[in-house]
Amino acid sequence: MIGLPESLKAGGGLGSQALPLDQYMLPLGVVIPTKNSMPYLPRHVAGLRPWLDLAAEVVVVDSHSTDGTLDYLRANLVHPGLRFTNHPPGLYASWNHGIAQIRSRYVSIAPTGDTITRHGISNLVETADSLGCDVVISKPDFRDQADQPLPDITWPIDDIIETLGLTQPRKLHPLEAVIFAAIHTNGALTSSSASGLFRTEVMQRHPFPTDFGTAGDAAWGVQHAAELRWGVIPEKFSTFLVHPTNASADEKKSFTGARRMDTVIREAAQTWCRNGTINEDDLALIGWSEMLAALTGYLDAKSHFDQLRRGGLPWGLNPGAWRVRGRRNQMFARLQELKRAALAAVRADKNPSPAAAAD
Repeated sequence: MIGLPESLKAGGGLGSQALPLDQYMLPLGVVIPTKNSMPYLPRHVAGLRPWLDLAAEVVVVDSHSTDGTLDYLRANLVHPGLRFTNHPPGLYASWNHGIAQIRSRYVSIAPTGDTITRHGISNLVETADSLGCDVVISKPDFRDQADQPLPDITWPIDDIIETLGLTQPRKLHPLEAVIFAAIHTNGALTSSSASGLFRTEVMQRHPFPTDFGTAGDAAWGVQHAAELRWGVIPEKFSTFLVHPTNASADEKKSFTGARRMDTVIREAAQTWCRNGTINEDDLALIGWSEMLAALTGYLDAKSHFDQLRRGGLPWGLNPGAWRVRGRRNQMFARLQELKRAALAAVRADKNPSPAAAAD
């Protein structure tokens, strides 16, 4: 049995309610964020029931739902450590609010509609403990709103698993995490929140940013790629529900006006060097200057091509659009070359700096 968090030992309780601690196996808190989530709740609660008894605490964070969400959860979600809290609408602000309530060693975020198996949640915790990870990620399967399988969607974790040839859980070298974060600034290194696990203390110290609209988890992964210990599990044991966004107008505006990810990762690298997480020699080892130049070239071309695609005429009739598309593809291929060279340099490095050495 994995040990309980200190806050739950010796008969400690959650809030004013004392809990029968012998029910719990995992040092795990679960955050369930909701906002008019009624269409997805029957599936969600059904997905939680097989494993929720493994958790020490469950926090529902509701953002002013008016569709019966809270009534349904109060009637159908059963857990002795269940608490309800409210927070104004705002995706990542609500997540951060829920995480702040958790006292267990690890926290899992369970957005409504996404599911994970009992084996999966146990595997995440066991991997985090055995490898000493702050974040553990895995890949979900995709479902539509009728719970039917959808074709696979390629995410950054696919590249991590394929490039590193992973067949079992593995902790990333800090520079490996930096490389994959830089190559995949259009996606989230964290994968799906429901298929991952976070060390609570880390999340409370480094909350999700709220100025990137619906891409706060992607920005968070870029900002903290080098600072955290990342674990990757190649096995699939969760599902991701593809459905229309519930983002507010302000969140959509924040997304379109957010700093571009090449700027974010440049700023992050400067912070890492200042605080000693990595140093200039580490960055030189992975060809950082060339990688950033290729990343900026790729994002410039992608932005230009996306703009042309939104134009009045079909982009295929525009010779200039074809040239921009070719430039985008060229820069993407260059990034892949730099990625392979950088990973090979990390593998071959016989004298890694103390800052970047894998522990």
